Amino acid sequence: MTQLRLPDTPALAAPALSLNRAILVLALPAVIENLLQTVVFFSDTVMIGWIRDPAALAAVGLAGTLFYLLMTLFGALAVSATALVARAWGAGDKERAGTVAAQALLLCVVLSVAGTLLLLPAAPAYLRLMGGDEEVVRQGTLYIRIVLWSSIFNFPMMVANGAMRGAGDTRTPMWNTLAMNSWNIVVSYVLIFGAFGFPEMGLAGAAIGTTTARAVGGILALAALLGSRTPLRISWRALLQWNGRVARRVLQLAIPTAIEGSVAQSGFIIFTRMVASLGTATLAAHQIALRVESLSYMPAWGLAAAATTIVGQSLGAGNVERAEASIRRTALFSLAFNGLLGLSFILYSGSIVSIFGSTPEVLALAGMAVAISAAELLGIGINMILAGGMRGAGDTRTPMYVTFAGVLLFRLPAVYFLAIQLGWGLAGVWWGTAIDWTGRTILLWLLFRRGHWKTIQVEDE
Repeated sequence: MTQLRLPDTPALAAPALSLNRAILVLALPAVIENLLQTVVFFSDTVMIGWIRDPAALAAVGLAGTLFYLLMTLFGALAVSATALVARAWGAGDKERAGTVAAQALLLCVVLSVAGTLLLLPAAPAYLRLMGGDEEVVRQGTLYIRIVLWSSIFNFPMMVANGAMRGAGDTRTPMWNTLAMNSWNIVVSYVLIFGAFGFPEMGLAGAAIGTTTARAVGGILALAALLGSRTPLRISWRALLQWNGRVARRVLQLAIPTAIEGSVAQSGFIIFTRMVASLGTATLAAHQIALRVESLSYMPAWGLAAAATTIVGQSLGAGNVERAEASIRRTALFSLAFNGLLGLSFILYSGSIVSIFGSTPEVLALAGMAVAISAAELLGIGINMILAGGMRGAGDTRTPMYVTFAGVLLFRLPAVYFLAIQLGWGLAGVWWGTAIDWTGRTILLWLLFRRGHWKTIQVEDE
């Protein structure tokens, strides 16, 4: 396993290779972990498609909006745990780091149980609100009610993985994710299609595969923290003792990130409805372009996770210079990765979208959108790094404010004006998102330069 403990020497005196290596050691497993999540989502969608039941696909799609929102909210707890554990770990206070991890897990379990019990009866109403017909509501309700029980394992697993990253261990979450997703693919295939003598369960089989896989992931993550698979360790006693002071601090850091995710998701829903008003072919092309664009998030997300950990540990050790240097260096890595990806989008957009297979009209629109998306890739990369670094410092409010500005001042007005008022169609949609990411990045960079994030206190003195 990888344990990253930052040196106590000032960043300016540290060799560049040392910082570069620290970034890559943390980022690469996180990138692989994100890639694994993408692969399993893709494979699940393909297998459900093989059922040849449009209602099943629609049910999973609508249910996915609910689960994505929940993951955004509970992911905020994971970010908070990463930042607080990293700060304590960098200060050499392993006991404090363990206490933070234990309280974040306990808090997450309580909220997961409460959320599951509240949402179980609300599933049919939610699916009807999202526009599902009766068959979609019937299948979607079954799917949601099965998968919701995995929340008790899945969301605490996210927090446990975040805590391990805060201590510099990104490999254990990666291996846990590999085991979980391998289980998901195998069990879902067996139960969906009734392979090897098992009953053919269709959509319910996919739900059971997902639920049991998340249980495996949650158990592995908890076992890692309770055992010796990761440098950060907690005890059963710590998991059973409520520390209101620490739990309150975890929540204080998590709430702005949760609000940020909710605003972004709400803006995305409104944004998608604008695209839908442009016609079926445009909406289909847009979905293809979104899948291609998601490739840019993998390196950026991994590098942002590295920035969160290094900044938190550096500030915990009192090394502000190294914290700032790590953000700048990680941003350079992100510029390089997304710059090359953007160039490939411009040169090979038509070939890239052709693998999805569709009508010539849809593929032509999708290829155009992918080529335009190259204009936003640099902004996406820098924005995620700056936000990740600030969160590592305990500043979760600044990224929230910038997301508010991006959704309300940049994305929605720009897309509406270009795509609908000027009649640019899908081109206007993607130029509008490029304006959004550019505006967010400039604003976040200016706030980063002000340096308020360097003075954030994450502990109650």
